[in-house]
Amino acid sequence: MVALPRLTSYSPDQLHEVRARSPAFSRYEILLSSGVESLLHARRHQAWLECAAATFLRSSTASDVCQFWSQEADAILRAAWKEAGLGDKSAALFALGKHGAEELNLSSDIDVLIVAEPREALAIERGLRVFQNRLQLSGEAGFCFRLDFDLRPGGKMGPLLTSPSQFQDYYWSQGETWERLALVRLRTVTGPASITDSILDLARRFSYRKFMDFTLLEDLKALRSRVHQFGFNRKEGEVHIKLEVGGIRDIELFVHSLLVLHGGKIPALRTRSTSQALALLEAHKILDHEVTATLLQGYWDFRCAENMAQAVDDRQTHILLAEDAAALKLRMKEVDQIVSGLLGHADLNVVHLPLGEEAQAQWLESLGFSMNSVTNTWPALMKSTALSHKNDRDERARLEFLYSFVQELAMAGAEKDLGLGILEDFVRATRAKATFFTMLLRSPRLIQDLARLFCLSPYLGSILAARPELLDHFILRSDEGWSGELDLVLQQMNDRKLLTEIWAANQFLEERNLHSLYPRVTETADEICRELLLRLRAEYPRSTVDIIAMGKWGGRELGIRSDLDFVFLCEATPTEDDFKVARRFISRLSDPQKGGNLYEVDLRLRPSGQAGAIIVGREQLAAYWRETAQPWERQAYLRARPLNPAIVLDKSLLVEHELTAADLMELQRIRDKLLVKPMDNVVDIKYAPGGLLDIEFVAQTLLLVRKIADAGTSTRDMINTCGANVEQIKNLSRLYDQLREFEQMLQLASTNKLKTFDNTKPSFIKASSLMGIEPDLAWARLLQLLSDSRKILNQIDPTGLKI
Repeated sequence: MVALPRLTSYSPDQLHEVRARSPAFSRYEILLSSGVESLLHARRHQAWLECAAATFLRSSTASDVCQFWSQEADAILRAAWKEAGLGDKSAALFALGKHGAEELNLSSDIDVLIVAEPREALAIERGLRVFQNRLQLSGEAGFCFRLDFDLRPGGKMGPLLTSPSQFQDYYWSQGETWERLALVRLRTVTGPASITDSILDLARRFSYRKFMDFTLLEDLKALRSRVHQFGFNRKEGEVHIKLEVGGIRDIELFVHSLLVLHGGKIPALRTRSTSQALALLEAHKILDHEVTATLLQGYWDFRCAENMAQAVDDRQTHILLAEDAAALKLRMKEVDQIVSGLLGHADLNVVHLPLGEEAQAQWLESLGFSMNSVTNTWPALMKSTALSHKNDRDERARLEFLYSFVQELAMAGAEKDLGLGILEDFVRATRAKATFFTMLLRSPRLIQDLARLFCLSPYLGSILAARPELLDHFILRSDEGWSGELDLVLQQMNDRKLLTEIWAANQFLEERNLHSLYPRVTETADEICRELLLRLRAEYPRSTVDIIAMGKWGGRELGIRSDLDFVFLCEATPTEDDFKVARRFISRLSDPQKGGNLYEVDLRLRPSGQAGAIIVGREQLAAYWRETAQPWERQAYLRARPLNPAIVLDKSLLVEHELTAADLMELQRIRDKLLVKPMDNVVDIKYAPGGLLDIEFVAQTLLLVRKIADAGTSTRDMINTCGANVEQIKNLSRLYDQLREFEQMLQLASTNKLKTFDNTKPSFIKASSLMGIEPDLAWARLLQLLSDSRKILNQIDPTGLKI
């Protein structure tokens, strides 16, 4: 609770100064000294005097004054509610607006909402009339508060009393964007919890949606214009502190827009307070410190000026003389720049799309689209009109979106027809909802990213076309917390995996940096598998199953569409519970979800091979490494990485024994058998001589020969530590990265997962386009990379194999 200085704490000179500036202050002092019959009025006037004195004498901040005044208003409203006989009724009183935010100014109307059960409607209506008379009628002592019921469902035309079911039906079927913002500040003043809890929950769910809805930005832009153009009559020499461009209302619109946009994903943002909202938006990195400081300082400077203007005669006014508001005008310009960044810059009244089928066909042909796109794909797109009750506005948004997207497709690459086809699938999947058109128009960079993905990556484009709701997460670059239900959490995991691939691939296409791609994809796999294993082990508390990541997962080098190679490990001899957890884990990874299965699984590296048990005890694994593991198995285990950081693997066991001549001959035989020589038009980049597996195999063999167990688990680490000369290491590492880049481009360019490059297939042409080179040059470059790699491997392979 906030307290202000009592009037007795001020000196006579200070009080004289206040009286000189405020006729209302003198009037209320006289009223109170002569005695006020109504206790409600007496309390109200006493509190008002303390607020006015604190405002004029700057003995308290504007924030404290507004909060104190809101608290006093609450106490008076509750007393009047009780006096009206409503305290024991099935009715609840809610505050909205500045009162809901506990930021009430000194002569403001109080926005209220009353929700009541229908069974007591008549008695409550009688009590409500008494309640209104107690507060609003002006007698010798003046009035207490002006009550404003206009924010109720249906506005001025709706009934004063709203039932809980009416509240829900109205907001979820007819609620407008401005009402979503208004309910952000809904706060209980008094009433039974059976009503207040459900109403607050309904309001939260109405205001804060799980999925972003960017149509509200267009509504807010229109609302902002109406406020500035029609909200008041501008006069020369006056400044409207509330409705002026960059004034109080602008800050409120800006802050509440951000809360509604992000509060569905970030529950911590759900606050009524402007100050707290700005602090939270900064804490969650939605606004930077400079912006929040400007808005916070501006807001309370404006509110202080507002309180001073209203404290003169206890009259609701927001008008200041321009000469008195020069500094505030400068602040308004700063606020306007910030607010315009969110609520401006999108002119949906101008549609650039050519009018008429013939003009559109000529436009598409001029951009290089095929006749099939012009005559088939485009007409289908044009038929997907926006689904909205605001048809004119949203149809303009749809047409402007199509124009902007097609322009980006034309600049994105040679596969513009592919992109247009995926765009058609995307629009169909959205069911032509206006929210997606407007959302994308607000994000030109997002349109660029999507156009590139649609043109160049059938894999990623098809994901987004089938699952447009993933765009919410893609834009925010954020993940929601795991659900408590396993079925829901599995879908969340699938979404997170897909989103990570989209984020990472989009960055990879822009930066061509494999070593920023690997960590994101690998960390997501780690997180998903740790969480899934934790959930399954909770069902079988006696299980001690953990996971040892192998292969590229163990090396933290997972890419797009990578499999998961791993083995299960437990503390001792595996129990039935351990096997149940392991089987369920594999099943959950492999089960089809809405976006496909989570991961393809490879367990071939478990001890005793594919026919062996899927779980190994810790001692059994150590004995296997020391005694029975074949050299090729030991070199594969050099990449082993426990997901549980508490587990430490003694990899020195892998290099204890010298490799014999027979061992080297066997490794030579295995390498020779693994490799597949390229055909005229087809190359398996993994198994080709000099390919990915070949490089990994030779580097791991060198580590065994030199008994190096702590090289790290990534291929780069192994190459750098395997003992070859510096020049060879540098070249081999570079060649491996370039071959992986080819491999990742192939995955992005293909609808289905591919393992081979075929220079006669469209997938190779797309992959070449992704790398920005002609297909013939790409094919020659790929063959040269393999040849250069093969030469180095032939020089350093300790088995002596020459390929």
